[in-house]
Amino acid sequence: MKPLSWLTIMLAVLLVPALGHTFNVAGRYDSSEGKMTLQQSGDRVQGRYGNDNGELTGILFDSTLDGFWIENSSSRRCSTPKNGRYYWGRVKLEFSGSGFSGKWGYCEEPLNSTWSGTRLSGGAGMPALPADSADALVIDGGTRLEGVWGSTEGDIRFRQQGNRLSGRYATDNGEIVGTVDNNVLRGFWIEDHSGRRCATPRNGRYFWGRVEFRFNGDSFSGRWGYCDEGLSGSWSGQRK
Repeated sequence: MKPLSWLTIMLAVLLVPALGHTFNVAGRYDSSEGKMTLQQSGDRVQGRYGNDNGELTGILFDSTLDGFWIENSSSRRCSTPKNGRYYWGRVKLEFSGSGFSGKWGYCEEPLNSTWSGTRLSGGAGMPALPADSADALVIDGGTRLEGVWGSTEGDIRFRQQGNRLSGRYATDNGEIVGTVDNNVLRGFWIEDHSGRRCATPRNGRYFWGRVEFRFNGDSFSGRWGYCDEGLSGSWSGQRK
């Protein structure tokens, strides 16, 4: 085996940690819904924009923001409120270094309207979301699973945005992403390493598989598998 050069070692040290960095969307934007300011803490994003005291809140998956817009008034009044207001809808925005493009809809209806924006300034001068603001970003309503759960794969810290759930656990920098429907989470686990390397990456990593958790009060039981294969392993947990 040939020894590594000094330059190769330095590049490895400098580049490998950057792979785990969360995409930064904090900053000021000029958007099709008015001027917008976004703040970020980890994978959580919160913002304000000009239309009808608009609020944007969501979770970042890679460079995609999944969440909700909420306003004082709009063309459609929803049957249930989000964060105390009846004018809201889902939003999905894809960010790049120069701005974003995406879609939005009313209430729980499909996303059929466009929303785009240009970045005016980066997040260097933006204050980060305070640590105690996490609960304020959880949308009111629905099954509440946010918090720390002990599990057979170690402690999982879940964060929730509507029916979208993301989690982190210690095993190989583990990540869970998925959606909850009728107390059942369906999604994916993703790790730095595992017993099987998949042919394609998910969220930039090649070690992943499908997962299904069924929640019952303060506990869950579930199954997991490698890549797109069947769910053959068991995974259970208890809320702490």
